Amino acid sequence: MHCRFVFSSAALALVLAVASVQAQTPAFPPFVAPRGGPPPFKMKCVTGKPYSLVSKTTTSKRLADGTWTTTVLEQRRMRDSAGRERTELTNGSGGPPFVSLTDPAAQTIVSLFAFNKTAILTHISLPIPPTPEQEARSAEIRAKAAEYRAAHPSGDTTDLPPRTIAGASAEGERRIITLHAATLSNGDPVRVIEETWTSPDLGIPLASTSDDPRGQKIAMTVVDLQRSEPDPSLFRIPADYQITEQKN
Repeated sequence: MHCRFVFSSAALALVLAVASVQAQTPAFPPFVAPRGGPPPFKMKCVTGKPYSLVSKTTTSKRLADGTWTTTVLEQRRMRDSAGRERTELTNGSGGPPFVSLTDPAAQTIVSLFAFNKTAILTHISLPIPPTPEQEARSAEIRAKAAEYRAAHPSGDTTDLPPRTIAGASAEGERRIITLHAATLSNGDPVRVIEETWTSPDLGIPLASTSDDPRGQKIAMTVVDLQRSEPDPSLFRIPADYQITEQKN
């Protein structure tokens, strides 16, 4: 499913190599990625706009027998004035949350594991500038992609009325995405409807929905939002954690 949900760079740490930890991992959705972390990229740093929020994401899936199953994840996310971010993700099982820290200025992502007091510190490399040959090839690919999109339009975007979410103003957008390579049982192409409400001040999504007619619905809503400066200690690795460093 094509999905435009926006996540902070801190959330990337939740898909780092959990397999790198040599211990039994508590029951949790399998956020597993290849060892070494994400590919090189320049981390975006937003300064002077601190916040703390709590959001809930509900995912409903239709099973083969026609019944639906629903899961709810709660996320706590914050950013300080220096642009550092912290993300905590829980699934309601009562276990400790998965925690990630990012420092865009230092180009680092940290995964914290409370069950065995370990931390994986990943240093994110900056991308290497492309050679003229690579840039020419990329330009050729972009041109072909633009030609294909013009011949097979897949997105229909409209503005939605603004909303107030958790006390903050949010601008809305609806996008209907047509998946030409996928069809429904009646032969019609699959059309996924996505709606997103974004805070123009903070530059973060405050609510979003995605409705896939093949049997999946996702809804995220921020239920609490604070604009005060978070506690600086929340962006540091606890002193009693064992640190493993790696580079991507």
